[in-house]
Amino acid sequence: MGETYLGMSSGTPRGRGIGREQALQILDALRNSRAVQTGLLSELAEAELFIEGIGSDKISDLTSNILRGPFLEYTRAQANLWGMPLERNIALAPIWDPNREDWVQGPRETLMVEGHPVILVPKFSVRRVLTLNSQEFYNNHMVTYLQQEYQRAGQALVSVLRSGERKVYKKDVKEHHPKSKPALAEFAEEHPDVLALYKRIAGAKGALEAEDFEKQFDEAEYAEQLCEALSQIPPGNAHASEYHAFCVGALTFLFFPDLIRPVKEREIDQGRKRIDIAYTNAARDGFFDMALRSPQMRAIEIPVECKNYRQDIANPELDQLTGRFSHVRGFLGLLCCRSFDDKARFVERCKDAASHRGHYVIVLDDDDLRTMLRNVSRERRPDNDAFLRRRHAEVIA
Repeated sequence: MGETYLGMSSGTPRGRGIGREQALQILDALRNSRAVQTGLLSELAEAELFIEGIGSDKISDLTSNILRGPFLEYTRAQANLWGMPLERNIALAPIWDPNREDWVQGPRETLMVEGHPVILVPKFSVRRVLTLNSQEFYNNHMVTYLQQEYQRAGQALVSVLRSGERKVYKKDVKEHHPKSKPALAEFAEEHPDVLALYKRIAGAKGALEAEDFEKQFDEAEYAEQLCEALSQIPPGNAHASEYHAFCVGALTFLFFPDLIRPVKEREIDQGRKRIDIAYTNAARDGFFDMALRSPQMRAIEIPVECKNYRQDIANPELDQLTGRFSHVRGFLGLLCCRSFDDKARFVERCKDAASHRGHYVIVLDDDDLRTMLRNVSRERRPDNDAFLRRRHAEVIA
């Protein structure tokens, strides 16, 4: 999909999109595939493993086209978050409507850069290479498994060394079992446990890091710049928007890829309430993963309230945040504020909310944010997870 600018070549583009003729060829390959007929193929990414003529470029094109609608929604949310102007009535390719099970044509609203439409993609979802790779599955799983099987059987491809050791070489296995996608499908059908193991390993690679997108990015220096930027924001209502915007950037920097897709001023309860910042909890390990799995917190979404007050925050601010909790969103939130005259007293209020109502609030003042940012600048980012666990332990003690 050209509007996402993913996988573009330098200079003249060399990529080949999926036209009508090629789409029919892919559809024919899917219909004739044993992996499809037997139900082995269960997700689009697996087509790279088992279907001839479908590689990572085609799956990327297919996925981007199918997800054009959600990507446009994400683009609008990011434009609202960062104050980027959107252009209306832009002619784009059709959007897939899952309810109608059809493509819908119509003018859309998106970003325009130098006269070209641009659709944003969450970096959490981007990979340099497809997670599932037929060559990787063949080399590291199918061939390795067959090598061990021949070794155990002690026949056929076993070579006897001068020392008397019996060994099976990978090159011999490859000659006997040349790579083809039908062969991969047949092997996976006969050994589903090997396929399941590969998918678990491949799926654990996780999101790309900041340096994967920008090689010159220095997160230590950026963390120090954020500390300086925080000190330049005066407390008080006049600078509330500035502090709010800072918190969006700082928390995203600190907690990605555990917390993703920040939405500013997110409306809930049919518009009767708003959350200053709402993050989706995508953590797979660490504190936020624990909070997601916890029967008490069930932190599917992390609401954040930002208070640029000169005075201490108290019960009304705590109640405002806990009023955003629900069984749909979860029961953990972050309350960002500037400083306290008596922080211990507010922590006691948080303890009361946890013990009496099952509402869990972690407060982060300027000193807390600086601590976490300086952990990053000192190349001790993992310490932030321990920091959050300590803050959580304070309110459940």
